[in-house]
Amino acid sequence: MTTFRHEWAWHLKLLRGWLIAILGTLGLFLTFYPAFQMGMDDLNALLQGFPPEFLLGFGLDITTFGTYSGYMAYIYTFIQLLLGILSLMSGMYLLGREKLNRTSDFLFSKPISRSKLWLQKVSVGLIGLLLINGLIGLVIYGIGIVLDLEMDRALFQILGSSSLLQLIFFFLGALLTIIKKRVQSVTGPATSISFGFYFMLIIGRLLEDDKISRISLYGLFDPAQVQRNGIDQTNLLISLGLVFVLAGISYWRFIKMDLEV
Repeated sequence: MTTFRHEWAWHLKLLRGWLIAILGTLGLFLTFYPAFQMGMDDLNALLQGFPPEFLLGFGLDITTFGTYSGYMAYIYTFIQLLLGILSLMSGMYLLGREKLNRTSDFLFSKPISRSKLWLQKVSVGLIGLLLINGLIGLVIYGIGIVLDLEMDRALFQILGSSSLLQLIFFFLGALLTIIKKRVQSVTGPATSISFGFYFMLIIGRLLEDDKISRISLYGLFDPAQVQRNGIDQTNLLISLGLVFVLAGISYWRFIKMDLEV
């Protein structure tokens, strides 16, 4: 339990800044919604002047943009990008902190098994993601209640599917940092990977290619698609499979990896 508290104290330092950034970005977007709702006719007329490919690339559906869930589907693409970076960083930092801080001897000297340490580190990461997603949901539903907005099932599906996507990124980050012999930074790699997948999502949207969208990971639960059609069962199975595979491989590599002291 001491190890868990120690890991949580370190991880909380990372979460604080990102929590402010994500909730601040979300709050900023949501403050625009009442104005969008009031001027929806003019906005629709303006958007119809753009090429359909342009709107598709940004996941913007003018037929549902005026609804709360439709607006959320649009802005949550950007929120999901931030959450992807955070999830990757969390996995990299928690499972690679000893490499990052050059304190790998901790894993040798600490009277705790590698498997138990992996479990505690992962538990800290999952609790952190649960905390952030819980606060995001609280803000979104709280504003919806205050403004008396219609909140349909699509809103819950967008948030739920995003949480599963974050698990994929978390375990991907964990695996990458475990595989690497040395870790110098997590911010740069996490940002590059997340933006790379995000640009693949845009390309997949423009080409209307499901394969490219799925490879981008973000396309597994594209908020615009989830809002219109619900959660795709095939993508759900792929996502669950990725979580179990990435978690299993990261666990195996963690307990078997060689350390430099």
